[in-house]
Amino acid sequence: MAGSDLPDELRRYMAEPFPEPVVKGEDYGEVDAVMIRADIYRWASQSESLNALDRSRLQQAANELERSLQAFPADSQPYYQRLLRIARLALAVS
Repeated sequence: MAGSDLPDELRRYMAEPFPEPVVKGEDYGEVDAVMIRADIYRWASQSESLNALDRSRLQQAANELERSLQAFPADSQPYYQRLLRIARLALAVS
């Protein structure tokens, strides 16, 4: 079940080091490498209590990240793919 996967994904994601090839504060595609992480993590960790506006913002952030994945260095893309998975799981819960 998607909802039960979310806490595990959040824990695994936070245990991963920030990818070295990614420059903090740099934009990749449509997203800031650090802010997209913070925003999606915050909304996902509150997924069961998101209001309509925050749910819409999470959806927008997920869409922007999905369109931007190829702009990240290749060896950093799995890190951001997991973040996208977290966003999708959170949207399925909320």
